[in-house]
Amino acid sequence: MLIKLSKKAHLGHMVRTIQLPPEEIHLRENQVCQVAGWGKTKTDDNKPADELMVVDVSVIDKQVCKDQWGNLPANVVCAGGYGTDKGFCQGDSGGPLVCQGLAVGIVSYNHNGICNYPEEPNVYTDITKYVQWINKTVTGRNSLV
Repeated sequence: MLIKLSKKAHLGHMVRTIQLPPEEIHLRENQVCQVAGWGKTKTDDNKPADELMVVDVSVIDKQVCKDQWGNLPANVVCAGGYGTDKGFCQGDSGGPLVCQGLAVGIVSYNHNGICNYPEEPNVYTDITKYVQWINKTVTGRNSLV
């Protein structure tokens, strides 16, 4: 989903833009990226973080991810979770996965809402699969509602 703001955002220390990736990007297994969010910091905690949290996560090979999750759609990237205590939690959905300064993924889901991460990788929507649509939608400003 894209949202059209009613007025221009004032860019500064607290508000910045991020570059989108090219239509095809090759993330390497174990490449370190960052995920950010305002969600919970523990599975059993009911309150979200009171400051933006950012953590380094490693990209997980797509086949390893499929082996852990079973059937995965083609439009995902896996990073974090799986053998580590680093990743996202509930309330972080929609947040960015950033690799080399590019927004390459969007927080999608983890295993049963559990944030302790040892079993399955965290799953992100792969932005590269939608870059062409995003660019077309943004340049055709009249089509945004």
